[in-house]
Amino acid sequence: MSYQIASAPPLSPATSASMISFLESFYRTSDTESLHDQYVVSFTDDATLIMGSKVAHGSEEIRTLRHGLWTHVASRKHFPERVYFGAERELMLYGTVRYVLKADPGNEVEVPWAGRVVFDEKVEKMRFYQVYLVSFLSFFFLFFLSFFLSFFFLGGWLSFLVVFFDCPSWLSFLVGLVYAVYVCG
Repeated sequence: MSYQIASAPPLSPATSASMISFLESFYRTSDTESLHDQYVVSFTDDATLIMGSKVAHGSEEIRTLRHGLWTHVASRKHFPERVYFGAERELMLYGTVRYVLKADPGNEVEVPWAGRVVFDEKVEKMRFYQVYLVSFLSFFFLFFLSFFLSFFFLGGWLSFLVVFFDCPSWLSFLVGLVYAVYVCG
C-alpha cells in the first residue's frame, strides 16, 4: 500500500501539496528502521517531538527517542488516511499503524493514531510533531464520553454534525474531548 494521504482541496492552504508530499515521504522513512539520520533531518534542529509520555527537544533527543522506538519493534507500517489543515503551516492527520513486536513475531497489531504537525515557516521541516496513539478500550470510553458531553452539555450539536453533515465520528469525539478538557480544566 502506498503512503497517499487524502485531503479536502477547498479547505487546504496553498502549501498543502508540499506538506502532504513531505508527510508521505516521512512515514516511509519512519517505517524503515535503518533510516535514523533521515528521520532526524525531517525536523528542525530545535524541534519538539512528543509520542505519548515521551518528549524530545532538539535533534539529539529526537535521535535517541527514534532509536528507542525500534527497541521492541521488528517492523512497522503506517497507513495515513486523511489530513486536516489548521493554520497555514499546521495540520492534523490520522490513520492506523501496524506493528510486529520482536517478542511476538507471529502477531501483527494494528493501532489507530493521530498526529499534530507544525511546519517551520522557512523550510519544509517539522518544528513540532505530537503523536496520539489510542488503545481500543480508551477510544471506546472516550468516544462515549464525548458523545455524552456533546449531547447533554452542548445541546447535541456535535451529534448533529455527525448525523446531518456525515462528519466522521472520530471528529465529533475529538471536538467533544477538547471541550471536556476545556470545561474540566
